[in-house]
Amino acid sequence: MKSFTLCYFSAHSMEIPSLSAGVRQYEKEGGKIRVIARTGRQLFDESRIKAFVNDALASDAVLIVLHGGRASCPAFDDLLKAVLEKKNHGEKIPYLHIHPQGGDEDGILAAKEYDHDFGTDQWDTLNHYLMHGGRVNFCNLFFYLYNLLFQEKVPCNPPKTLPQEGIYHPDISGIPEIQDYLQQKVDKEKITVGLWFYQSYWLNDNLAYIDAIIREIESRGANVICVFHLRYKDAERGNLGADYVVEQFFMEDGRARIDVLISPMMFSLTLSAPEYKELMQRLNVPLIQAIVTMNPYAEWKESLQGVSTMDVSFSVAQPEFDGSLITVPVATREEEEIDPVTGGLLAKNVPVPDRVEKMVSLSLNWAKLRKIENRDRLIAIIFHHYPPRNDRIGCAAGLDSFESIKLLIDRMKKEGYKIDRTYESGDELAKELLDRMTCDQRWLTPERMAQKAEARAGRDLFSPWHNALPQSIREKMTADWGEIPGDLFVHEEKMLFAGLINGNIFVTIQPPRGYFENIDKIYHDMYLSPPHHYLAHYRWIKDVFKADAVMHVGKHGSLEWLPGKSLGLSEECYPDLAIMDLPNIYPYIINDPSEGTQAKRRSYCCIIDHLTPVFTSADLYEELAKLENLLKEYTDAEREDPGKLPIIRPMIWEAVSQADLDKDMELDEKEAFSDFDLFLEKLHSYLADLGDTMINDGLHIMGKAPEDDRLAEFLVQLTRLSNGSVPSLRESVLDALGYDYDELLANKGRVLLHFKGRTGGQVIQSAHESGLAMVKELERNRFDTALIDTIVESCLGGRNITVAAALRYICEILTPNIRLTVNEINSSLTGFEGGFVLPGPSGAPTRGQADILPTGRNFYSVDPDKIPTHGAWEVGKKLGDALIERCLQETGKYPESIGIIIWGGSTMRSKGDDIAEIYYLMGVKPLWARGSGNVTGLEVIPLSELGRPRLDVVPRISGFFRDSFPNLVERIDEAARMVAALKEIPESNILRRNVLRDMESYLKDGMSEKEAMREATFRVFGCPPGTYGAGVSELVESKNWKTQEDLGNNYIRYTAHAYGKGSYGKQKPAAFRSLLSRMDVTVKNEDSREYDMLSCTDYYNYYGGLIVAAKTVRGELPFALVGDSADPRRVKMRTTFEEAKHVLRSRLVNPKWLNGMKRHGYKGAGDISHMMDVVIG
Repeated sequence: MKSFTLCYFSAHSMEIPSLSAGVRQYEKEGGKIRVIARTGRQLFDESRIKAFVNDALASDAVLIVLHGGRASCPAFDDLLKAVLEKKNHGEKIPYLHIHPQGGDEDGILAAKEYDHDFGTDQWDTLNHYLMHGGRVNFCNLFFYLYNLLFQEKVPCNPPKTLPQEGIYHPDISGIPEIQDYLQQKVDKEKITVGLWFYQSYWLNDNLAYIDAIIREIESRGANVICVFHLRYKDAERGNLGADYVVEQFFMEDGRARIDVLISPMMFSLTLSAPEYKELMQRLNVPLIQAIVTMNPYAEWKESLQGVSTMDVSFSVAQPEFDGSLITVPVATREEEEIDPVTGGLLAKNVPVPDRVEKMVSLSLNWAKLRKIENRDRLIAIIFHHYPPRNDRIGCAAGLDSFESIKLLIDRMKKEGYKIDRTYESGDELAKELLDRMTCDQRWLTPERMAQKAEARAGRDLFSPWHNALPQSIREKMTADWGEIPGDLFVHEEKMLFAGLINGNIFVTIQPPRGYFENIDKIYHDMYLSPPHHYLAHYRWIKDVFKADAVMHVGKHGSLEWLPGKSLGLSEECYPDLAIMDLPNIYPYIINDPSEGTQAKRRSYCCIIDHLTPVFTSADLYEELAKLENLLKEYTDAEREDPGKLPIIRPMIWEAVSQADLDKDMELDEKEAFSDFDLFLEKLHSYLADLGDTMINDGLHIMGKAPEDDRLAEFLVQLTRLSNGSVPSLRESVLDALGYDYDELLANKGRVLLHFKGRTGGQVIQSAHESGLAMVKELERNRFDTALIDTIVESCLGGRNITVAAALRYICEILTPNIRLTVNEINSSLTGFEGGFVLPGPSGAPTRGQADILPTGRNFYSVDPDKIPTHGAWEVGKKLGDALIERCLQETGKYPESIGIIIWGGSTMRSKGDDIAEIYYLMGVKPLWARGSGNVTGLEVIPLSELGRPRLDVVPRISGFFRDSFPNLVERIDEAARMVAALKEIPESNILRRNVLRDMESYLKDGMSEKEAMREATFRVFGCPPGTYGAGVSELVESKNWKTQEDLGNNYIRYTAHAYGKGSYGKQKPAAFRSLLSRMDVTVKNEDSREYDMLSCTDYYNYYGGLIVAAKTVRGELPFALVGDSADPRRVKMRTTFEEAKHVLRSRLVNPKWLNGMKRHGYKGAGDISHMMDVVIG
């Protein structure tokens, strides 16, 4: 047989061992072949790509195995270009086959475009050899290629289907039948763990980490049923899919034979195969995600980022869509050995022993919950407490935490849990907790604390706890807090812990994080360890109380924000040390996916999402209502008695002045009276805006749906915008009455002829009242859809299909989903019992996302690779245009530099509005893959299309954004470098102009040109790796500052860490100060009115900090803006002063808001108290 050369590319290198074995088998059977194999990791620079292309061109055949489209092959474009050139010159070209692996949509598109044999019998045959893989198929593939290349007919076996699913155990040769395996390996009295993994790992003998998991499970006295499979059904392969695996191996007679399922598999099962959406629910056991990182061990161990950028999407974010509970990296990917036969880089998943132990221990504890009777199960319920004052016990955004836990305790007692006493109200529970020791040190001596404490630990307990910590942690904690036990909550050598024991539940308060107790550290140590008391508290819960599970109540605690790796934690990360292997159930508000996701990923919890508070319109009150009546009187006088107008005008001004609205509107009496009609138009518009603002009406109580008029108001707010294809109720009513909503918004304060004597704002208010009246009538009639047309006709004077569609959605979908709020309690109990909590989406329901309901689910967020979406790009452009327009109006020029705050939560809720705005302002746009919708890169928008200069944008990212969107951090940095490299005049490219100016300075400082360019192009800044925060709120709340410069300088200290190519959070204070020196505009966008700038301390911590930092360096305030995309079709841009006044008027001093909070007793009062902290900040 003739010899031939094959050039082979593998995107992920998994099959290289089988390829190599196939070569040896082929040669053994008489064939002669030279295989040049390279993997994606091997083609890491231009010289290696060029060498691969040269090898490919000199070969007889080229096989390209893609996994992630053409982008997964670094040499793809260069190779195809070179092949085309040779072909055009009439030169011989190699036979080319492109194989899209695993149903890769982008790979299929690439094959269709570039592989001329696509769709032919020979393409299909080659595809099947590669698809089935293994030594035998590679050997036969070479014979088949030989016949193709040399037009011969050497005997060649067709592609062979190898075992596609089956049981694996390292002690058993072959693939046993399930019944034989059960007899041999499964003791029904023990916990049984399910473990599934990819068939390709079994096929290519990449099993070391699977073996390690199996050994660890069995060493702890549990059974394991381990199954390899292909996961998704493939018609070509005829495999049986995940449903078969579950039913054949993991279930028996319709019930689970396993108690927990461990999955080290990447991607989402249900996103790719929606037919499996109910599969895990049917199995009904906890689904544990064991991370297999693509990083080598050394990189994972040393890096504060932890897992790789791809891991975040493939092994964490996507599995969350299936309801997986995220844990730790059990294996790293090691690629150090070159296959001697092919030259391909061999990839092996190598176990991380202590992380395997951690994951298995956590999995077994989830499984044990299923074996414990309710009467014997011990649960610790942990209220949050920040800052550590008694009025902040139970802090949880949007949730009446005490009333919620009162209802949970009631239900637990009903279900047979040992509960010694129930509570008449949440306030009674709060009072009992306050009667014990709390974490507020202001009022009690250590002696009194000791008298009140029910939980305590002496040296016999806390010394072993401390000694068991890693040495580096012991040293750091001792340096920060002194020798254990320290002096925090210690009396007579005993550590004291807050809380009370009630039967088999321990109701407690999360211990203080430590900054308020070690306040000087705010200025010096961004990696402050938690106090000894913190870790000891959790160890008391585990070792003394012997909790089977813990519940952290509401958004949010401090555990998941402790220092450590971003994701994929090690045994030296504080969140990992705190939670240990305790199953963690965590009720969390549905509209904050970012902070809830942080809890999922860094405290290994099962989220139970809960509903937002009811939302309502702010309406006008007190002096504002009085003013509105005067305006109505003025309008009536214009029509009926013009002689009264001179009398009413000063009355209106007096009412405006008494309410201080003249300051809000920045008007004086002279200006108002110089054009009173214009003044009235502005006043009408201002009042309409205030009255129509959405605010919360009280707090949510877990498991309790709103009723009666509050339900009706909530439904109207949820349908204020359209929800997917369901029309907006408000817009539908206005349309039915013959009005154009956008025209009304543009004329909120103006009376136009066809407005029938009313302002645009009054017409909108009337439509809102009509919608509310119809929904109230439906509520009184139990949402009977048969009455919809009658109610619409009665209210609007005629039937209307669009209004009816919105009301039908309310009756048939929205109301039933809201009433499923009872699942918040049900799912909490499911978590306690070791069941499977259904996954569900998250977001802001009033932003046209009401379809994310019902609550009571383990929410997921977004796939980072799809951000920004096409829709977010359009909103981002609108935000960018609104910002530019407002700047030009105010200053008459384009900004020198724009500072923008980027949070993970808004990125998740909006799918990337802020990211799109950054790109657009810089003058670049995303490139989306045609098949998957993934963002694959950026392209420059031509100046002729942009119609303005490219602007300089400096994002200040949150720690969570850094952790969850490392791909976006890299891409924003790439955008800045792309724009800086464009050879455009300074007036057209402000970013490049600024970069060149800074380069000159850095060159003078002695940097090389390359170093100076890199330093000058850094634009993405944030807190140090492994930490969170901005360094301002702690100073404000502790009163540990004197001047604004103190705040500004500490913000700079926390923020001057650059992220991008070559820098993962390196300190760059000079570079950051240089950027601040020209930062004349700042912006923070709000994507929902469910939150506002006075909702929490984060706003002034991050955005207020940026503003004062810019002032500290520049000597004057930047032009500070707030973007509002709560209605994505109609974005707004206000100044921070305008927004602050708007929020104060519409919510904080509004009796409607205050009365809503008062309904919630102690918790409501605590939240009102907290608002005062925020206002001061």
